[in-house]
Amino acid sequence: MRILTVANHLGARGGLERTQLTTCRALAERGHRVDLVYVSAGDFEADWRSFAGSMVQIAGTLPRRAAPIRSATGTARALAAARRLRPEVVYVYRYWDLPMAALVRGPARRPVVFHCCLPPPVPMPRWLRWSLGRVDTTVAVSSDTAARWQGSGLDPSRVEVVLTGIDSDYFRPVDATQRSKLRRALGTSDDAFLVVFTGRISREKGVDVLVQACRALADRLPDLQLVVVGGPSLGSDPADSDRYRAELERMAGDLRVEWLGARPDVRPVLAAADVAVVPSLWPEPLSRAVMEPLACGIPVVGSRVGGTPELLSGWLERFLCAPGDPAALAVTLEGLHDWRAREPDLGRRCRAAAVEHLSLRRETDAVEAALRRTTRESVGSSTPA
Repeated sequence: MRILTVANHLGARGGLERTQLTTCRALAERGHRVDLVYVSAGDFEADWRSFAGSMVQIAGTLPRRAAPIRSATGTARALAAARRLRPEVVYVYRYWDLPMAALVRGPARRPVVFHCCLPPPVPMPRWLRWSLGRVDTTVAVSSDTAARWQGSGLDPSRVEVVLTGIDSDYFRPVDATQRSKLRRALGTSDDAFLVVFTGRISREKGVDVLVQACRALADRLPDLQLVVVGGPSLGSDPADSDRYRAELERMAGDLRVEWLGARPDVRPVLAAADVAVVPSLWPEPLSRAVMEPLACGIPVVGSRVGGTPELLSGWLERFLCAPGDPAALAVTLEGLHDWRAREPDLGRRCRAAAVEHLSLRRETDAVEAALRRTTRESVGSSTPA
């Protein structure tokens, strides 16, 4: 298949960008041609160039009110560039890119597959409702995410849930010697109780809840050390991330905490950790910050919100906490202190759960089948009787 995918930024701004890169690379490795139209380059540019059939940089996929004429002209050029690639199917991850996908679809009725990785905006703009009616197939990353889009204009009979897969050969446990080396690189001792957060430093991620929980434990667990890996949010008010970071540092006080900033590869930090925490307040569709530590054999404490309960299910449900509850989070973290000695099989069980349920091959199989089926049906519907 000739697959056209659309991306905003080729870098590690969040899980969506990494998921799109990983899945598209897996499709290319199966022999499909993946052409990319993108807005800005970043840490992942070299990765994309290693497999993309072509890469076309554009000014944007939507007109902007601040510069209506210039941005509309840029959008028209982007549309023309995308159509010249003559895709068999248009495959997008962000709902902001659906209008462009719908226009590329055009009179030729090229099929559109929407890999739904985010909850819908509230309120929903009219341009998005129009675009959703032109989506042929939706692949939702969790049942929670699929449910949140009900009544939006997506055809409910054409929505399927496919859990995101991760490369479990890359995200894997390390032995005690490797862990010690990784901890030294972080300036952390072997006997520290290392708690890790990876993600954007923004209010909806609940980092303040984690800081409060760790402060509550500081006297009882003097070996606790918190490592926060992540950069600022690039939302509607980027300056708020700076204010929030300053609030977090004041809140932390004398707590042992390292603020590492964003990193393109969090595996070394995860492999050095004892526990990973995803204290989100918003409905995470399906967080890689839960999946990747599990594959590394690290227990994960997460908020009971969004798609996280679909990852921390069965025996892993014990690690779910109510969102915004630092006291409950502190209790769960304390229960994991010294787990390597008290529950030595826990890391293996976490790893096994990730390998069983979050297989990249299984996700690629499902996405490839959806793309093939949608393309085949589109060709069939355009063939004269």
